[in-house]
Amino acid sequence: MGESSFSFGGSCRNRPSFLKLYFYVQGLSCSGRLPQAFSPECDVAAIVFSGFFDETKRAISKESLKNFFRDSQKEKAPKFNRDAYDIEEALRDFVLTGDNLIIGKCVVDVSSMNEPLSHYFINSSHNTYLSGDQLFSRSLTFAIKRALLHGCRVIELDCYDGGREGPVVMHGITATQSITFRNALKTIKQDAHTTSEYPVIITMENHCSKLKRVELAKILLEELGDKLFIPLSLHLNQWPSPSELKGRILIRDKIGTKQVLREASGSPYLVRTQPIPICRRFVDNAEDIARFEISDDVTNREEPCEAFSYFNFKFMRSTNSYEPPTPSSEKVKQQVCNEMFKSLISIENIKIKVIKEALEIERVISCSWDELTLNNRKWALDKATMLDFTGRHLLRCYPNRRRVTSQNFDPSLAWSMGAQMVALNFQTNDLAMWLNRGKFVANGGCGFVRKPEYLIDPSVPAPSEPTRVLTITIIAGSGWEILEHRTHASAPQTYVRITIAGNVKDFKSCTSSVSTSHSRTSDAQPFFNETFEFHLIEPDLALVLFTVHDKSVKTPEMFLAQHCSPVNLLRSGTRISPLYSAEGTCLSRE
Repeated sequence: MGESSFSFGGSCRNRPSFLKLYFYVQGLSCSGRLPQAFSPECDVAAIVFSGFFDETKRAISKESLKNFFRDSQKEKAPKFNRDAYDIEEALRDFVLTGDNLIIGKCVVDVSSMNEPLSHYFINSSHNTYLSGDQLFSRSLTFAIKRALLHGCRVIELDCYDGGREGPVVMHGITATQSITFRNALKTIKQDAHTTSEYPVIITMENHCSKLKRVELAKILLEELGDKLFIPLSLHLNQWPSPSELKGRILIRDKIGTKQVLREASGSPYLVRTQPIPICRRFVDNAEDIARFEISDDVTNREEPCEAFSYFNFKFMRSTNSYEPPTPSSEKVKQQVCNEMFKSLISIENIKIKVIKEALEIERVISCSWDELTLNNRKWALDKATMLDFTGRHLLRCYPNRRRVTSQNFDPSLAWSMGAQMVALNFQTNDLAMWLNRGKFVANGGCGFVRKPEYLIDPSVPAPSEPTRVLTITIIAGSGWEILEHRTHASAPQTYVRITIAGNVKDFKSCTSSVSTSHSRTSDAQPFFNETFEFHLIEPDLALVLFTVHDKSVKTPEMFLAQHCSPVNLLRSGTRISPLYSAEGTCLSRE
């Protein structure tokens, strides 16, 4: 808890930021105030109003309170009903309130949402359908729903041919159970825009046969309907913005190198035109493909029959005759099936071996790296080349396949390199997920956070020296009896760890002393009053993670609670930090 200006830029010596914190794990009272139960060793009110109150009378005048809000809180003072307050009353009425949290109300900055998708960090998940580990767990639509309700904007589906119920979603070559592709899409459509109106991306690892892909296309069209975004151009030269894609769902998948030039070379199979409906009979059954005669003359096509109003393509001429497929017509049929599915892909995913070659591609693309590739290329690539790529194209990073228990990797390096989509296992509540939740609290929790300018434009120099000093004083905690691993017979032996993460330059971790009360009752509360200082080079990327641990158990570090926030959202002054469980649930009595 404490004073703070939270200014940007300039020397770190004349740009200090001070923050004093009181941790609580109790719910609000009916009046909107927080219960106060502190250690008898801790005079919280005197610490909070230090330098502002009369120590002999333990009172603070109205004028001193105005000074406290101006100098310490850096905000306008509320209205006061009296000329003076007892400092305990002032603490209760003006500090321990529900509107004095460590970060204020966060809303979407609508004006920042009009740039290409490549300019944003996007809240992303890995193997979203899995409920547990990567080898034996069940695939559940609930896992997809949970990710979406936690703000995820990129859903990953691994698709296979399946059986009578159609294509399925599962983790291949494992003992994981499957769900149908159709049910996965139904869940996505239902909750895609429950927490955010901005777009959802379905990234597909597609193992379906070419003939089965027409069924994928049919299901996508049927289940997503008007929400499905289908670009008019097969290849885009610039990504649309989140604002342009409100309420839409995009498909990300591989198109294939042979398909790249197909449109320009005059493909007899599929031609992109102005929005014209497609024959419903074409997508009713994969076998109906054989009933369509392919014409090389794309300028003299007959009008399509009964149609899907939301499909944007002109297709082939229909004929009533049916000939059993010959090897050549079977090949054409497979090609048409593949082309139909590919026409729904709006984010092309390709493999890239040499980044500099990818920079010469005129269209915008996306690619995927696992964490090992990311680490290797960190040393192999100069930062300017990397930023040239991620400034225009999309990069998705995901956990290495050896993480079979679904543990996550630290996303900080990927964010530092400008990767837009850092895919994490949302079913695992570990440190990486706490950081991810903290990062995407920003911008109203919409799932899109604009990257700093130096990660978008390589001509803008990245900071190399500290630009800000963050000073945090941890005062005390309240409501500790709610936390796990506490018994009526044990004294509190807790400590707080503060970790700066979110980028590789500012990483630092500090730990408070262990607070041990002489009281043996379960309502004894911790008292710290310790100050920590952090010199930040990239405050625009920095996250501050508070974790509470218990040393009174046999395990050296028993986790109790956590809270993570972007440094740029921290409010200066004396503030309250709620604490959350590993799963992200706010801890309270209720």
